Amino acid sequence: MSKAPRVEFLSLFVRNLDASVAQFRAMLGIEPEPGPGLALAPHPFAAKGPVVFQLGHLALALYECDSRTTHSGDLGIGLRVDDVETVHRFGAVGGQIFWGPNSLQPASEQLAIGVTADRHFFEIIGALPVSG
Repeated sequence: MSKAPRVEFLSLFVRNLDASVAQFRAMLGIEPEPGPGLALAPHPFAAKGPVVFQLGHLALALYECDSRTTHSGDLGIGLRVDDVETVHRFGAVGGQIFWGPNSLQPASEQLAIGVTADRHFFEIIGALPVSG
């Protein structure tokens, strides 16, 4: 049995990144982090970002939507996994899998986007062997 995936960040897609950063800064009462932390940088489905607010153990990453694949209000759940089985399970239950760019840091990590039938998407990061 594999370990349970860990939620490390939430990706929130917004219409205007600069305006949203100002709003979240005022609303949360904290400054954004100086770098992307655990969030995807760059995100393959964002026009701009991330700007990351660290909320305890969970990071909130704001991205400007690209209005093609992502739209204002979309939310991605960033999962860290220890093996590729989580990715395969998405496909086994009717979800779609999109393998991401290989430019993640550290270079040993891969990205897969798992999309459920209800259009919820998960950014799955780990030492995943790329497979179709």
